[in-house]
Amino acid sequence: MGLLKLLVVAGLVVKSTCSSNLPDFCTISFVESSFPAPDFFQGLELIAGSVTAQPVTNFTALPDSTHPGATGRNFCNVTFAYRHVGRPSDRVNLWLYLPSPAQFKNRFLATGGGGLSVTLGARGLATGLPYGAASITTDAGFGGFDSDLSRVILYGSGAMNYDALIAYSYRAMHEMTVLGKELTRKFYSSSNLTKIYSYFHGCSEGGREGMSQVQRYGTTFDGVSVGSPAIRHPIFHYHGPLAQRKHDYYPSVCELARITADAIAFCDPLDGKTDGVVARTDLCFARFNASSSIGNPYNCSAVPQLGQPPIAGTVSAKAAVVAAETWRGMYDSKNKLVHPFYAPSVDFSDSVTVFNPATNQLEPYPNPLSPAVVNLLIKEVYSATLPLDEVSPDVVREWVNDAMSKYMSTIFTLWPDLTPFKSNGGKMIVWHGEADAMIPAVSSTMYQDKIRKTMYPGLGVQQGYAEMAKWNKLFLVPGGSHCDPGTVDPLGVVKPNNAAWPTEVLKSLMEWVEEGKDFERLEGIVQGGEKKGEKEGICGFPLRPVWGSNTSGGNGKGKGKGKGKGKGQQQDDEGEELQCVFDQQSFEFFTPKLDSFLVDAY
Repeated sequence: MGLLKLLVVAGLVVKSTCSSNLPDFCTISFVESSFPAPDFFQGLELIAGSVTAQPVTNFTALPDSTHPGATGRNFCNVTFAYRHVGRPSDRVNLWLYLPSPAQFKNRFLATGGGGLSVTLGARGLATGLPYGAASITTDAGFGGFDSDLSRVILYGSGAMNYDALIAYSYRAMHEMTVLGKELTRKFYSSSNLTKIYSYFHGCSEGGREGMSQVQRYGTTFDGVSVGSPAIRHPIFHYHGPLAQRKHDYYPSVCELARITADAIAFCDPLDGKTDGVVARTDLCFARFNASSSIGNPYNCSAVPQLGQPPIAGTVSAKAAVVAAETWRGMYDSKNKLVHPFYAPSVDFSDSVTVFNPATNQLEPYPNPLSPAVVNLLIKEVYSATLPLDEVSPDVVREWVNDAMSKYMSTIFTLWPDLTPFKSNGGKMIVWHGEADAMIPAVSSTMYQDKIRKTMYPGLGVQQGYAEMAKWNKLFLVPGGSHCDPGTVDPLGVVKPNNAAWPTEVLKSLMEWVEEGKDFERLEGIVQGGEKKGEKEGICGFPLRPVWGSNTSGGNGKGKGKGKGKGKGQQQDDEGEELQCVFDQQSFEFFTPKLDSFLVDAY
């Protein structure tokens, strides 16, 4: 039976109008009458009795990292479920926030997830409320909105659930979007002549999901906001622990934090502006030497979560070596690059150590996401542990090769030809914090350059990016962490810094799509310090920020006016001028070749 034939059999009729009174239209019968026609999406069918509808009034959407929040929101909280034909035990749950007609602004917003989940639940749905968008999320059929891929990916050891894998990779998001767009159109009684703009917004895994839709279904969205996309799935959080083991030294979080603080202090002014933010991670990588921290004092209180007692001391030579090795990236035994590197200003959250009272020693504590992903997807076993003794850069290299052969068409999201999306008039903003300790910013710059080379092979670097920026823009956010503004400490606590963060990236995207308001710099809002709340531009890649008299591009000194083609200039309250300039050395820093692999696609 086709999608919603059950409703037709039940004798439901299609409504003629959407009442402006929230309780009138937020009913199960009204929602059911808004579903697509029976032949709209072959292979799917509604699960009878699954629809819920609850009016919500005077709701406050709290501000989040990428939206300003809103008060007085009225919407219909809707859920329903469908299944795939021929799979009677299948159940995919969808959840929507449908604004009241008075607050609906002809916008539809698909939202992504994080980690191994395709949904952020209510938090993600609230993103659409400030913009008058009907928002939607899915559980992908994983058993509820609090479930994730880890619970369903294996039937048992060595038995992959490929339906779940494909749903997670791209299919669930596509089904959700197609059904949600049509339901939204009919719910608000919009004719085919009424344009409802469709958007996607997500970060990390959510960013990967958005990119999967752009790559596979280029005509689905008018605008896409993608943050720190996990396009190379996260099996790489071993840089720090492997560097520690190699040099047989396991520094405390306090000792590493001192090295990070020294790096920030040294690299902060390299963009010509001293504000506590490292905006030129490329220059920082080239100029800061961790050995300069040797002998510098540190003093920290206890860290109960890691079992670490109060500690004080001075930075050791071994700690400096471990830090430098971690920043350098992961190289195999032939000294070839396995995984993109991190900048010195990034925190050492992947290098956390725990205190063992039995031995009175600090020990490595690898990010738990990595063994989970490796065990589930590479080894195909349910296990939360993976002894560090079994891991080396060469082993990681083999994992990647294995993963590429198994998952390049699913979880890996690296297809560079986005012609259908571009030809359909789609617009995309990709944003990535330069201080991201989970997914290095280099991951996004490498992929962006792959798109440029694929779609503009006859153009030079700057000309190619200028053409691509007409529909696809990448912004590296100085001081930005993983999907959040500010600095993240080793325990995952975000501490605001003085950096500008694109809090209203969706606003910029919507104005670009709906009003044709193009821009070269993404608007950011300063998150802390004396200039908190002020607007500040964020340069579009491959251009880099240079403030004040320091406008000579990549050399970090001099008084020239810069060589970049970023039009316009910006001044802050102190008269410091921002220019976005192109620097060849910087560009090469952000586009390394992972020469450990023969396959260029990765």
